[in-house]
Amino acid sequence: MTPIICPQCGSTNTSPSTLPLLYCRDCQIEFGGDHQELVAETRLIVLNTYQQGAASQNLTFSKTAAGATIEGPFLCYYPDLPEIYISQLQWQQLLEGFFKLHVTDWKSEYQSDTPDDFGWDLKIICENQEPLISRGWGCYPPYWAALMDLFTSLGLPNIGNKLGQNFLQLQTQSH
Repeated sequence: MTPIICPQCGSTNTSPSTLPLLYCRDCQIEFGGDHQELVAETRLIVLNTYQQGAASQNLTFSKTAAGATIEGPFLCYYPDLPEIYISQLQWQQLLEGFFKLHVTDWKSEYQSDTPDDFGWDLKIICENQEPLISRGWGCYPPYWAALMDLFTSLGLPNIGNKLGQNFLQLQTQSH
């Protein structure tokens, strides 16, 4: 069985004994829980990645009556990426996978001790709630790679890569 990772400190020293909440024995936080209400109330998810002084890459997921719209633009490298439309069932499945990554329990800020010019921010907007915002410079939450995997499973580019790496990957894939 895959260990449950704390979304704040990355520890696997966690206890599922408090289900639906989980407990991290290292940083002593509770996380997780039932996300069905969040799945129903999420209206917008915005993820930006950027390099200091350079163009940004972004993904915007907007709930619609038919399901959801996913749009960029992906400046510089993906200017022609069209909007992607997904059904209500696909939107619900996406949100269920998204909230299983404990995004609501991520720290508000992740900072690296070593200088890095690559940053990111994530904003989640739900009905009747303050926006949930998390960001970082050169430092990522423990579930960052899984979040990128979730998005790329939809056919989206991995905007978790630094600017230029996606372009190089597309060039390699198209040849």
